[in-house]
Amino acid sequence: MTEMTEDRFGRIERIQVYVVKTGIPKFSWSPTMPALLTTNTIARITTSDGYEGAGGVFSCTEHDFDRAVAEGMRPLLKGLLGRQALRREDIWKWMQLRRLSIPNTSIAGLDIAMWDLAAKRADMPLYMFLGGARDRVKAYASMQVFDGPEPYVDHISELQEQGFSAFKFHYKCEPDADIEMMRRVHEAHGGKGLDFMFDADAYYSHKGALKVARAMYEMGYVWLEAPFPDHDLDGYRELRRRTELPILPGGNTIVDLPSIAHAMRHDCWDGVRIDATTAGGITPSRKVMALAEANNFNVEFQSWGCALSMAANMHLMLAHDNCDYFEMPVPYADFQVDALGRIEVDSEGYVNASSLPGLGLEIDWDAVEDMTIFKIDVHE
Repeated sequence: MTEMTEDRFGRIERIQVYVVKTGIPKFSWSPTMPALLTTNTIARITTSDGYEGAGGVFSCTEHDFDRAVAEGMRPLLKGLLGRQALRREDIWKWMQLRRLSIPNTSIAGLDIAMWDLAAKRADMPLYMFLGGARDRVKAYASMQVFDGPEPYVDHISELQEQGFSAFKFHYKCEPDADIEMMRRVHEAHGGKGLDFMFDADAYYSHKGALKVARAMYEMGYVWLEAPFPDHDLDGYRELRRRTELPILPGGNTIVDLPSIAHAMRHDCWDGVRIDATTAGGITPSRKVMALAEANNFNVEFQSWGCALSMAANMHLMLAHDNCDYFEMPVPYADFQVDALGRIEVDSEGYVNASSLPGLGLEIDWDAVEDMTIFKIDVHE
């Protein structure tokens, strides 16, 4: 390709990285971990022909806001200047060659920004640019941790009024207590056409997971998520052999194609679970979706976070058929930062595609600047 042809499509001339302090209260989705602060790290890429893309990564830390994702991007930025932003596959492979010192989340923020830019350049919503399998997907409320069963029963009723008909619980990560909570929910809300899942945060013993899975199956739950750490493939395989309940991994540590293929080939999971922001971006996540589809697996994305990181996962889901649910953290008003756009659930419990190009979010960059506690800015 000649230099003239490459210039026609624009080269990366500026990258700005913002570490944004959010107003989200400290939270924890498991009693096994402390309450955490949340940070949005945003990559903003501008090309020589006037196009711009943004990608966001949501991270959680205990004592201070997270600068690590931004610092992970820093070694890549000067090497990206002058490259053609539309060559996403080539750029992603170049970034992956530096994986010894660069975390997946840092690569993901930059990769997502380039996909946002490419779709905006085509004047298309990203999910349509990726193929456009559908324009909405059912959301489940990913619920906070409460002290006892009754708050779950009451909160489900409140969330139904907002449109939700699917719910994922986090509780004590103790088999007997978790079963008690799920049974109380089933007694109050079973038979109403609602879907229920449970996330054990990788904290069960093999014996405890089997007890919980069998109880959940009797109550008609949809899946048990993360009974063990992702790498306990023997534990997952044995649990699946002994229960009919669908079993999913947590999706935080096994995110590469060879390892996912190995787990599928050895019957470890009933579905794949990843997050585009921890898997390295949209580029590798599309390949995971294709690998899963070829093996008749769903990919149920983790989408916890604010709108920019959630949007990347949502567009991947809308572009493919092999996923059933969108994870929506609740109370979701806490996670919606106006400056970064909003993703909301409709009255039927679905999230819907935006007609805007790219990720479909209108970002208020002046407001982002005001919320930024740390910034990196490189340009030609």
